[in-house]
Amino acid sequence: MAEQDVNSEDPANHTLPHIPEDLLQFIRRDTYSLLVKGLAGTGKTTLALSILNVLGMKNNFFYISTRLSPKQLFQYYPWLKDFIQQSMAPDTNLTRDNEMMSTFEDARLDEPESLFERITNQLMDIKSPIIIIDSWEAIASFMDREARLNNERVLQTWRERAGAKLIFISEQPADTTLDFLVDGIVELRQSCYNNLKVRQIFLQKLRGTRIIRPSYLYTLENSIFHSFTPYQRINFETQKRDAADLIDVPTRDTIKTGYPVLDASLGSGFPRKGMVLLELDSHVNMTIALLFLQRIVSNHVLSGNPVVFQPVSWMQSSSILHFFETSLPPIKKSLLKIIGTGKNPSADQLVGALVKMKHKYRNKVLLNIMSNESLQNTHGAINVRGTLTNKLSSILTHADLSIALLTRSQADIFDFVSEISTIHLRLMMINGTLFLQSLVPSSNLYSLIFDRRSHLTLKPVV
Repeated sequence: MAEQDVNSEDPANHTLPHIPEDLLQFIRRDTYSLLVKGLAGTGKTTLALSILNVLGMKNNFFYISTRLSPKQLFQYYPWLKDFIQQSMAPDTNLTRDNEMMSTFEDARLDEPESLFERITNQLMDIKSPIIIIDSWEAIASFMDREARLNNERVLQTWRERAGAKLIFISEQPADTTLDFLVDGIVELRQSCYNNLKVRQIFLQKLRGTRIIRPSYLYTLENSIFHSFTPYQRINFETQKRDAADLIDVPTRDTIKTGYPVLDASLGSGFPRKGMVLLELDSHVNMTIALLFLQRIVSNHVLSGNPVVFQPVSWMQSSSILHFFETSLPPIKKSLLKIIGTGKNPSADQLVGALVKMKHKYRNKVLLNIMSNESLQNTHGAINVRGTLTNKLSSILTHADLSIALLTRSQADIFDFVSEISTIHLRLMMINGTLFLQSLVPSSNLYSLIFDRRSHLTLKPVV
């Protein structure tokens, strides 16, 4: 694959690393020194190995490990073996294994003096333009301050003369000894957001490279570093979509979402005769919700099952219909019904449409998608819960699955629907990046990944 395509948001590339664009420009330079800081478990080794992958460095590098043996590295990063073998000529397995291991140095028992000499020798070898020291403290801790500073200066000088790339990994973020010497500094941190683990990379210094965005969220799924691109506004009306690659037919108990990772966390999909609450955070607009629902709708219709959708009143029926129909063949378009985009959409209109569609497609699975406006006219009722119970009971009776798009602005409606929902999903924005979370049942965060055609996939945050 061409280098410029490595950071593509194409779902087919989700097994490849994704590095923040500012950092990507920096590591593509001919020579530099980079300090990767972070506490244990934040993904420093994963980032270093992912940099090798992004740059396509399959054999002209030297990895010095003071914490793991090469065998353990290949065990914890199974993609690494296949990546390196791509550059090797066919040979016996033993020869290939020895050649792979030769670029990884097991330095757990080495003396600092001999290890430092080995590093300088590698810097004089033009076959090793990238040297990764994982971690630097294991070497530097055996030196006094004056010797350490002198050796660090020597490494920088040799690195510059050799035109090499030198990456230091540090597990002591508070240690600033190397900060003034290296060309770049990134720090990896992890924290909790609503009791879920969130990882964040901070670009503190990239000499010669403009830092447009100082921090990004990332995941370590499949032992690969993948940073998330911040959301940029999408005009869904202009996007063309292909038919779904996979059609999952609803079963007796479940209805597939079209997102395999989400189906797995929900227990194989949405439950039949269930109620799904899709909560939109205050920073998430209806366009994003439609982009998420597009795969669910197309997956359902392509399997031969009808969908009734009653959106908010300010959205044009023709625009919504065009958006969904671009992913459907003409023969399937009659299965999709958009209703009630007038000034006063009501639950009665929705029930009427459900009855007609259920009668027309008697043996099919009917999916109902509705917005809060379908239930808003109950807001002034004396018995809000009683009125909501009657309306939702009628809706749920006729639909095989209902999805309600709600915000917290209508508190009474939101709280009631939340109580009766079997599934509660939330679309939210964290640090400018879109995520999906399943609150009921509880799950990890999923990042919303858009490719160049605005096709959406979900990537777990681990």
